[in-house]
Amino acid sequence: MRSGAWSARTLSPVLLPRWFCDAGAAGQRSDRFRSQRSVRFFSSDPPTALPTHARVIICGGGVVGTSVAYHLSRLGWREIVLLEQGRLGAGTTRFCAGIVSVAKPLSIESKMADYSNALYERLEEETGIKTGFVRTGSLCLAQNQDRFLSLKRLASRLKVLGVSCDVIKPRDVSQLHPLVNIHDLVGALHLPGDSVVSPPDVNHALAVAAAAHGVQIFEHTSVNQVLVKNGHVTAVETDRGSIECEYFVNCAGQWAYELGQSSEVKVSVPLHGCEHFYLLTKPLPEPTRADSPEPMLSALLRRMPGLEACEIQQLVNCPESFTPDMRCLMGETPGIYGYFVLAGMNSSGISFAGGAGKYLAEWMTYGYPSANVWPLDIKRFGNLQSSRTFLRHRVMEVMPLLYGLKVPRWDFQTGRQLRTSPLYDRLDTQGARWMEKHGFERAKYFVPAGKDLLALDQSKTFYKPDWFDIVGAEVKCCKEAVCVIDMSSFTKFELTSAGDQALVLLQRLCANDLDVPVGHIVHTGMLNERGGYENDCSVVRLSKNSFFIISPTDQQVHCWSWIKKHMPNDPQLHLEDVSWKYTALNLIGPRAMDVLSELSYVSMTPEHFPSLFCKEMSVGYANGIRVMSMTHTGEPGFMLYIPIEYALHVYNEVMSVGQKYGIRNAGYYALRSLRIEKFFAFWGQDLDSFTTPLECGREFRVKFDKDTGFLGRDALLQQRVEGVRRRLVMLVLEEHDRDLDVWPWWGEPVYRSGELVGGTTSSAYSYSLERHVCLGFLSARSPDGSPAPVTPDFINRGDYEVDIAGQKFPAKAKLYPFSSLFTQQKRRREEMELSNFQSK
Repeated sequence: MRSGAWSARTLSPVLLPRWFCDAGAAGQRSDRFRSQRSVRFFSSDPPTALPTHARVIICGGGVVGTSVAYHLSRLGWREIVLLEQGRLGAGTTRFCAGIVSVAKPLSIESKMADYSNALYERLEEETGIKTGFVRTGSLCLAQNQDRFLSLKRLASRLKVLGVSCDVIKPRDVSQLHPLVNIHDLVGALHLPGDSVVSPPDVNHALAVAAAAHGVQIFEHTSVNQVLVKNGHVTAVETDRGSIECEYFVNCAGQWAYELGQSSEVKVSVPLHGCEHFYLLTKPLPEPTRADSPEPMLSALLRRMPGLEACEIQQLVNCPESFTPDMRCLMGETPGIYGYFVLAGMNSSGISFAGGAGKYLAEWMTYGYPSANVWPLDIKRFGNLQSSRTFLRHRVMEVMPLLYGLKVPRWDFQTGRQLRTSPLYDRLDTQGARWMEKHGFERAKYFVPAGKDLLALDQSKTFYKPDWFDIVGAEVKCCKEAVCVIDMSSFTKFELTSAGDQALVLLQRLCANDLDVPVGHIVHTGMLNERGGYENDCSVVRLSKNSFFIISPTDQQVHCWSWIKKHMPNDPQLHLEDVSWKYTALNLIGPRAMDVLSELSYVSMTPEHFPSLFCKEMSVGYANGIRVMSMTHTGEPGFMLYIPIEYALHVYNEVMSVGQKYGIRNAGYYALRSLRIEKFFAFWGQDLDSFTTPLECGREFRVKFDKDTGFLGRDALLQQRVEGVRRRLVMLVLEEHDRDLDVWPWWGEPVYRSGELVGGTTSSAYSYSLERHVCLGFLSARSPDGSPAPVTPDFINRGDYEVDIAGQKFPAKAKLYPFSSLFTQQKRRREEMELSNFQSK
């Protein structure tokens, strides 16, 4: 029997327990350390000389590194060298618990774990090496209704992925596991496909299989640094000499951060090591004794009293690495081509290793993995998250959250106020409640005077949130008067050139036509060769050879890397990140035009300032303000991009003049409600690198006939002929009580005529329609079960239901924006009022 928990040694917080008990596999795992003979036959004693050249070098001989080597070799790679500073599998892999569970917060994590399960099961047959694989199944227990709701939501999402699971009652728990005390349980989630393995033996089997495909493995070989020339990996220096290479993979686990920092060009790998405890006991029924992780042990014994007779055989304290958001780090690093990372497993290394190794190997082979791994992409972080102090404080918060209640809209409490707008203090004193995105503080909503701030800050619920009426008032003001939203966190680049190089590059990267008159704004996607979105942005032509690119906040590193990857080596072409140079204010509402007219002495009417147009103008005393006629919400208004030295002045002027027009501050929750009811999809939530413009109704933003070709054009032309296999739709919930029923958030399954056809990607309450609105993708299948084109007829003729925590609610699917739906309803309402008036 094994029990585990984690702590950050320096501050010694008391954390939640982790354990498992499997009598059938206990004997196998007690012998696991005998497998630590490892695979020494891959390097002789005295050591074999290192090769002078390799195609790829993998640093780290744990289960993650050997999985990468195994999958690369299976994809036909040769000249693969794996280096381990000690013995294979002697690091974290040796000590991890061996639980392989698909019960993960993210769909991509569940997919990786599901693949790992299948891989480990077949490894023994492939290699002849016993891996300790036992399909035990697992139980996730709930002691209260909120926890039970979270398990129901998880079960619904897992069913979308085809994972077998069941929500069960406490008495069913007793039948599955008689040792569990069920007196305070309200329910549980049973996953019959989960398993346990012996991680060192899995590590051994992967290494043997990789070696059989030609991988060279060297133990007792340390990597000192990675050499880089012209932005490309060229060689690796070790304590036994240098090896030239084209690719390098950092799978160094808890040492991945230091390895990145020690390279010739520093690489940011934001993770931090923490302590991991576990207990090994002798078989029942001998008496036990107290030990140092007593709180965790006490909780274990309360839950499984029958273990009280177990004798503790060994207490092990070993390291594990955690990341700032509890998700692993995967992918090619920005700025260094050929340098890949797979690390930061957050105590799920054995669950993720198989699937993560597969996806990374595909990424290195084809240029992209076979699934959307953006939530795990290392480019979601930048150097700003690599501070040791930040990481140390954040992981102390992260570790308990592994077992904390997963509620929507959770905000981290540590590592905050890292990036702030010049208006932060002013907005904070006016009641702003903050959320964090890519290290940037953004206002969620503004609490009016007299409200209980503490209650709002601590609101955790799956039902109607405490901020409901506050956000509703902000939305109403956006529609009837004017609101100000600080959107300074958006990513902002300037691309300039001496000649037409900037235009040529953007025409190649963007699906829309950027050869527009100066001052025009173009909404466009930057697509990959598959036609999927690598970026969704707005581009302003500032001059003949200068462009202003606006992208989502978390795209700062990814978008920069994508553009630089395709930029020619031309000194006359320059890309600059100007995110920090500009404060962005979004003025939303019908009176925004009046406010700016007074401040600029310029007519802001549509006749003089048409939609999707940019003018550089004065606002108050400040000159050089880029004013754009767009709002990112579909509502009337303007975006103001203000040099930071003028930010406070312009904000004060706007608020002062706006008083007579009913101006107020608003936050991102109001923005979310407005954009979803207008059917505005956001990258990273609704759009990703596998979503094409044809699948989300944006074909009008693709210029197939422009003079130059663009990335993804051929794929889109083929898709246009064959038809799309999935389609983004709007789902308006019916028979859903906003005050009593569980709310949709994202990830809910969608059923059409009783058949599972897709899932939601984002959701918000529409204060205009007084209903919940979800965005999500639907797919169709032919009678033989194969994918079929999704047609408007297919969408319009179905009877839909959205599954929220196991309860299905009827919904209407729409292919057109919410504004059309609302306009029709408003027109019907006005006609009814008119007829009633006439009848009187």
